[in-house]
Amino acid sequence: MKTQINEIGVIDKLGNKHPVKFQKGLNVVTGKSSTGKSALIEIYDYCFGSDENTIPKGVITTNAAIYYIALSINDQDLVIARDPELHGKGFFRRLDVFNSNDIHQDYFESQYFIAIDAFKKHLRSYFLDIDDVDVSLAAREYRKNKAKAATPSIRSFSSFVLQHQNLVANKHALFYRFDQKEKRDQAIDHTKIFLGLVDQNYFHLSQEHERLTTEINQRKRQQNANMRAAESYKERIAPVLIQLYAMMGFEGTPITPQALIRNPQATKEELDKIIVPEKIDYNSDAVTKRYNELDHARTLKTAELRKLQRKASSISKHIDEESKLEDNLKGFETPEHAHISSTTCPFCHTEKEELAESAQKLKNAIIKVSGNLAHARPMRAKFESSLVEVERQIEAINNDINQLNSQIHELEKTEKRLDEKKSLYESILIAKAQLFMLLDTQNLANDVELEKEIEALSGQLRKITGKLNEYNIEAGLNNAAAKVNEYMSEIGNLFEFEASYKPIKLNFSFETFDLFHLTPEGEKIYLRSMGSGANWLYSHVTLFLALHRYFAELGERCAIPSVIFFDQPTQVYFPNFNRDNSETFEDQKTEEIEQRKKSDDERAVDEDIKAVENLFSQISMYCEKIEKENGFCPQIIITDHADGLTLSNGVSFEGLVNGNRWRKRGLIEPVPE
Repeated sequence: MKTQINEIGVIDKLGNKHPVKFQKGLNVVTGKSSTGKSALIEIYDYCFGSDENTIPKGVITTNAAIYYIALSINDQDLVIARDPELHGKGFFRRLDVFNSNDIHQDYFESQYFIAIDAFKKHLRSYFLDIDDVDVSLAAREYRKNKAKAATPSIRSFSSFVLQHQNLVANKHALFYRFDQKEKRDQAIDHTKIFLGLVDQNYFHLSQEHERLTTEINQRKRQQNANMRAAESYKERIAPVLIQLYAMMGFEGTPITPQALIRNPQATKEELDKIIVPEKIDYNSDAVTKRYNELDHARTLKTAELRKLQRKASSISKHIDEESKLEDNLKGFETPEHAHISSTTCPFCHTEKEELAESAQKLKNAIIKVSGNLAHARPMRAKFESSLVEVERQIEAINNDINQLNSQIHELEKTEKRLDEKKSLYESILIAKAQLFMLLDTQNLANDVELEKEIEALSGQLRKITGKLNEYNIEAGLNNAAAKVNEYMSEIGNLFEFEASYKPIKLNFSFETFDLFHLTPEGEKIYLRSMGSGANWLYSHVTLFLALHRYFAELGERCAIPSVIFFDQPTQVYFPNFNRDNSETFEDQKTEEIEQRKKSDDERAVDEDIKAVENLFSQISMYCEKIEKENGFCPQIIITDHADGLTLSNGVSFEGLVNGNRWRKRGLIEPVPE
């Protein structure tokens, strides 16, 4: 998103204004230690909705009444601010045209301060128009209070914008806020939104896809349940039909069970013609024969059941014996030797060898048997599997017997009705009604309406799936990574990586946010293993420049602000500058030379100055190139000690500083006593 910071400032408690003005492209704020350079990045973070005020304690926090940022988002001028006394609120005000003179103490009227959550959402709307990122409404049901999934926040943008002093050359971390897993995961998950790969419609389509899939599955489950019910009833049709024929006195089968099942509706009409009073054969013994058949079948099944029950009992006994044996073997130890006493005749005192030999054989046998017992392999699992199988067979036989009992019981009830002077035809009608009920159940398996509903829903689902496939997120992320890797290869080789990493070939993944150098042999060397602060610094700078070059190409499709903060990037070359209290940068360079002499550091200061000049030169040329290609470029703000540099592209370093040199003053000068 085309974004430019026009001014970052502080209104102190006396109403004085302390602005830092910025221009497009590269900006440099230079100065000695403890002047408030690093506070700028923290003020930006605080004004962009940070829950924590991390502005360094000191002169600034003691005197500040308002922190503010004047910025432009796609040519719309805004002022956002925070009052540390109103931590739960944020200030938001639109401008027709930005004029620094309009911003003063009275500008920050109370009605423009709103609750911080509303402030974040309102500011987000200038970068991103999205309200619901749930792809699953079912998942929402399980959240507390059925809350929506976390939507992208302006806080997520900070990870792509801010490179703090302790991060810009860090070998363990690349992105701000990624030390908190939840925020890291959210930023990665939301990247497809930030890059414009998906929009609000994508999530609504995903929710509709889930709804349609659920409804189709529900109907298919109903269809399967109907089919299972039909199969169950199908097994009961033949016995009822045969019983009905027996009651009618039929010797044959006018309509077979198979015919009934194939076409229930047509055969019901035929049965209506067959099952009539005049066709009853009152002299037939078909019912008696049917009863005897069922009774005989029940006898056979009962015999089979008893056999299986005995088998189950035997297996259970073996399992119990196995358990007892295992318990006994736990305390059993194989003897290491057997003691053999000699045998002597009490009269002639002669020793007998035969008994000793027998004792030795017994000893060997005891050791062998005890060893076999100690190493006996248990067979419980095999017995238990056999028992389960037999129990399943017993259950099936029991079901068969219950069905036979039911059929026999129906015949007995028919006989009882006849004894009670009720007509045979009445019993036949009852059996016929039961048969027709079973036949009607068959229609469940061929529910035409259910099939039509499934087909209609499936048609809608195919359309939704087609629309979702058009987003092709995976290909989009892969393409984004390929572009960024291409740009890193170009940018990285302009910096002074160690010789062992040249030519540098950095690779970045938008799916994991990992960065590594790929050697010619195909070995992946991750940042933490690269060694040297310069390598870490250049990896960070290369990645962020490549990312923002890609973001600039996307234009308004990309929601991420086109701003980068690099705080103290030269610290890898001048770590002693953290204690920089000199009046000029030249004085500090002289002091650095003396420091290195004392520490036996042979690297020349001028050599490091050249590396620093190359860093700033390349960033300056990067800005020129991106603006030429896209009509605008990311605004890069560097806060550092370095000063008076000579850039290779002829750009005036003084023009980049633009009055933001803090050697004799700071962001806020001490308030007079």
